[in-house]
Amino acid sequence: PTRRSSDLTKLPRSRRIRDTYTDAEYQDSRKCIDSSDQISLRDKAIALLAIDTGLRAVDISHLQLKDIDWEHDIIHIVQKKTGRTINIPLSVEIGNAMVDYLLEERPKIESEYVFLSSDPPFPRLSGHTPIRHLLKKVMNTADIEANNRIYGTRITRHSYASRLLRKGIPIHVIAEALGHANPDTTMIYITTDDENMSKCTLPIPKGGHRDEK
Repeated sequence: PTRRSSDLTKLPRSRRIRDTYTDAEYQDSRKCIDSSDQISLRDKAIALLAIDTGLRAVDISHLQLKDIDWEHDIIHIVQKKTGRTINIPLSVEIGNAMVDYLLEERPKIESEYVFLSSDPPFPRLSGHTPIRHLLKKVMNTADIEANNRIYGTRITRHSYASRLLRKGIPIHVIAEALGHANPDTTMIYITTDDENMSKCTLPIPKGGHRDEK
């Protein structure tokens, strides 16, 4: 029988496999951030935050000086998208990159925000576009080909979650790190892991015929 159009709206929507960077590309980007003189101190700190914590662009741009607990090596974030509070470990690499920027490059003005525009009057670095552009520059400088993938914190967030998954980190722990209220939301990242995806497939039944009685 012909399927009515109303029935078509009830069909489950397909989901595309999320873009990620490979482990080799991750290592290449980290080496580039560590050694390149073509990337500003601000952009190095932002790139490390995006790559190594999975933070969204909106949360990076809204990061305030008071959010950084230097004594306990923690960054406190209230996610703009979800309103959830997450505590992110401040690694040595990220901490050093942020200190370098704050002491050597950040404009000497009164501002509560960490990352500022390099142009007067030095407002907060706002919007997704500036962060997407600087991440694109980092990847291009590291000679990482786009291969039709997106740029920005969406792919760095997916890549971060995928790396944790490949290391065997439980889904609920990854969900906590990403600030997901529901661990089921994090399950979308399993589509980036071929090994775990293969565990989810059903075996093909032996034989291709029905037993005759």
